[in-house]
Amino acid sequence: MQLFHDALVSFAERRVILMKHFSIFLKQFRHFPIGKCLLLILLIYIILLTAPYLSHKKVPDAYQKNFQPDSCYSSSAGTERVAYINDNDDALLYRLHMFDQAQKEIILSTFDFNADKSGKDVLSALIDASKRGVSVRVIVDGMSGLLDMQGNPYFQAFASYPNVSVKIYNKVNLLKPYDMQARLHDKYVIIDQKMYLLGGRNTDNRFLGSYSKAQNIDRDFFVYNTVESDESTSITELRSYFERVWNLKDSKDYLCKKMTSKIETAKQELEEHSVDLKKTFSDAYTEWNYEEITLETNRVTLLSNPIGTKNKEPLLWYSLQKLMEHSEQVTIYTPYIICGKEMYQGFYDLNKLNIPVEIITNDVSSGANPWGCTDYLNQKEKIWDTGVKVYEFMGGHSCHTKALLLDDRMSIVGSYNFDMRSTYQDTELMLAVDCPELNAIIRQEAEYDKTCSKIMGPDGDYIYGEHYKPKNLTFGKQLFYTVLCVITIPIRRFL
Repeated sequence: MQLFHDALVSFAERRVILMKHFSIFLKQFRHFPIGKCLLLILLIYIILLTAPYLSHKKVPDAYQKNFQPDSCYSSSAGTERVAYINDNDDALLYRLHMFDQAQKEIILSTFDFNADKSGKDVLSALIDASKRGVSVRVIVDGMSGLLDMQGNPYFQAFASYPNVSVKIYNKVNLLKPYDMQARLHDKYVIIDQKMYLLGGRNTDNRFLGSYSKAQNIDRDFFVYNTVESDESTSITELRSYFERVWNLKDSKDYLCKKMTSKIETAKQELEEHSVDLKKTFSDAYTEWNYEEITLETNRVTLLSNPIGTKNKEPLLWYSLQKLMEHSEQVTIYTPYIICGKEMYQGFYDLNKLNIPVEIITNDVSSGANPWGCTDYLNQKEKIWDTGVKVYEFMGGHSCHTKALLLDDRMSIVGSYNFDMRSTYQDTELMLAVDCPELNAIIRQEAEYDKTCSKIMGPDGDYIYGEHYKPKNLTFGKQLFYTVLCVITIPIRRFL
């Protein structure tokens, strides 16, 4: 009993002390400037937003052991054929055609999905397919889910159809900043077990059709499977990948909870628009000879990052690095370059192996993402020191392409940017195609794009390609980029 009494007294004394300290804190807090208080809250929020992603995870030993660059090549022809899409009009045409050809299922994954003109084209075509009895599943990143889809009557109308299912990957929750950085960056379409399309294009006017003056030029691969089977092919791998992402607990349903007059109007508009589509894009609604429009491949290999909504092991970077080390010459397309220490080391290692590396990236004033492009101004000397040649592209449009050309055989296209976000945070897919003829086509384009670029010469002065189009920046633009150079330094990891 005495021990119990002493414990109670001790607890009571401690409570009095705590209350006294809390009272002192409240008195001091009253005199604490509100600006400092808000700044403190903002600082805490930023820490919660960034801290979980600051460390760079290592590639598991098992993955390093199992991934062999040779497995992406073959000495004989495979069953999958590939078409190359480098035009925004063709990119929309292919998608509409694929939706029309679907008999059982359509799968669409995209980072951005806007209800602009091209977005409505896609929505109308998908609705038309669903009314034929085709199962339609769409997954969109949570950032676009918040900014483009939340409350939008066209997406609400789309989600109301019986054969349509829509999910949002990692919905943005401002109360959980520690979960916000990991994003779904994959862009692909799967039709039944027969064909798919994969690349770097989002679903909006910048990438599909001729609706926007501010076009972003990108690349897609269309893959046609000549033999429908359950054997291991890239289309079966991609479909398996999708199912794993679709079934994540962080992939949440997007539902039309209540049919309103605005949604009814949007629904009617989209259904009526499908009739116009067949007139405007009549070529999409005809039979295509896939053997004629595609190229024979030796092997098609799907490369991917982890799919979880947390900080990720850089599996895709590791795979690309090993494939580059397996080559004699490397050409890289990337909208911007934001390297971490492992990536810098990777380029140093390629230089030590005497493997020449060329990078085609946007001139800072040409890029569609000035935040990402501006980091190059701060880091370009460090990048050049690795031994790579950087072509700063200025060809009248923004280059959004993510691609690698390895020697005269391997072409790799997909969603992966050469930045830390794509390496450590986002879901990413790249398609590696062993096909010399395809490689030659893209390499010819790369050679032309280099003539639309500037490159640092050995004497430290820029050398300008014959088709380089200089852009005179206003004083306001120059000031803007100067400020960005400072702002982006502490946040370059997340651009």
